[in-house]
Order: sequence, then C-alpha cells, then structure tokens
Amino acid sequence: MGLEGAAMHKDHMMRLLSFCFGLVFLLTLPVLVHAAGGKASPWIDFREARIRLVVPAAPPAPGVIGAVEIRLAPDYKTYWRSVGDSGVPPQADFAASQGYAGLALDFPFPKAFDDGAGGKAWGYVQQVMLPIRGSRAGEKGRLALKLDFAVCGTMCIPLHGELALDAGTARPLEPADLDRLAQFLRMVPEKAAEPASLLARGGTADAPVFTVSVAHSGDPALLSAFAEAEGFLETKSIAAHGPGRVAITLAGQPAPGKGGKFGPVRLTFGTREVPREIMLNLDDGAVRP
Repeated sequence: MGLEGAAMHKDHMMRLLSFCFGLVFLLTLPVLVHAAGGKASPWIDFREARIRLVVPAAPPAPGVIGAVEIRLAPDYKTYWRSVGDSGVPPQADFAASQGYAGLALDFPFPKAFDDGAGGKAWGYVQQVMLPIRGSRAGEKGRLALKLDFAVCGTMCIPLHGELALDAGTARPLEPADLDRLAQFLRMVPEKAAEPASLLARGGTADAPVFTVSVAHSGDPALLSAFAEAEGFLETKSIAAHGPGRVAITLAGQPAPGKGGKFGPVRLTFGTREVPREIMLNLDDGAVRP
C-alpha cells in the first residue's frame, strides 16, 4: 500500500471510530439523563388527587432533598400549613424513613380562595410540590412518608397516602419534573431582609386591629399577606406606606386562655415571584414611626 493509500485508510478508520463513538454516546444519552435526573415513587391515585415522592439525583437547593407532589382534580383545592378560616393542614410522618435526618415539609407561597362557607381558606389549586427539607445520615437511604391532607371541591375530603421511594418501584424523573420542582422552590418564602414596624394598634381587647409596615417595592395591589399566630389574624388591607414599604392591616381574635396575647406572629407576604416572611411581636404594644 502506498503512502497515499495508507493515509486514506487512516482517515477512513478515524471517521469510522468517530461515528461509532458518536453512536454509542447517542444510545446511552437517555440513560445518562435519567440517571442524572433522579427518581420518583409510583403515584397514589385518589378520585380527587394523586400524590408521589420526587427526589432529584443532586440536591435542588441547600438542605432540600426532594418533594411530595400533589396534583389535584379539576375544581379541587388543598391547604397550606395554616388554613385560614377553615380546612385541614397537611400532616407529614417520615418515621419509616431510613438514612435521613431532620425531615420536614416546606410550603410554597399560597393563595386565598373561598372556603364555601363565606370565608377564605389558604392553599393551592391544580398542583403543588411541597419541598422536603432534611439531610442524608448515611450512604444508603429509604425515603418514606405518611401524608394526611385534605382536598376541597363542593365539600372537603380527608385523604391518607403512604409513599416510599424503593429501588424496585422507583421511576426516572423527566426534565419537566425538575423544572416544576425548581418553580415551587422559588415560591418558598425567604426571610425578609429588613425589619417590620408596628404602626398602629386599635380595635378592642377581644378584637384588636394592627397595622404593620414591611419592606416591599412591588405594587401593593398585587400583594397577599398571611399571618400565623396563637389565635386568628386575617389581612384586612394592604396599602403603600412610604418609598419601598407597604402597610398591612391585620384584625382578629386572640386564642382562648392566652390572656389576649398572640405570641410570636409569622407574617408571610409578597407574591409567588417574590415571597417573604418575617416574625412580628404584636403583644408589646409599641408603636413605631
């Protein structure tokens, strides 16, 4: 074989090797993508909703290992950790899990909707992923969850599901699943960077009214606010209060046997795109400019 033929032969072999390498890469690409994406438990189907566990291969955020996904039937709703006027908050039991520590649910920013009895409930429509916060406590782990939650259409229905992520039944996650989880993680409120101040206190001892100022640069008309306390507090109004701040007026009733005190109040406020939370002390009576 001459020099020209040897060169042609070498070039042909290089092209063949490149083709073979590319073919092997393409054939294994879906496996690599699925392996990198993570796993999900089988769905548990109810008439009103379906639920499953979702665990990405890599932590989607610091301290987050996955989520429980709830998809609701049309016209059904489910509840936030605090329900508003009526409802049942979700309860999570991770006791059967192995190789994990500190497991608990996080809650994306909720919305208010009619509770069917003239009041407002707080929760989610269509679907939600509740992030699961925790850490691995060993090389091998088994995530298991007993979830008690309620869904509401024309009437409210309690549901119970037992989920586990086992190697034999786990299914691969798709890119859309990871995108959806990232979306709900962005909706988990962050601690507000600037403090709140109590502007005014009115009403009566049995039915007090508070106005607090918090930092927010968005349109006040687009804001929602949800207060959690020992007792009941609801948002009555939200209005601009100086540059980059809004005034939120809360009214409610202290819990029986608490001496008229609300205790530490967690205020979640903002929008789905910019969710924040802050702790308030409404019991000291201090009014600040």
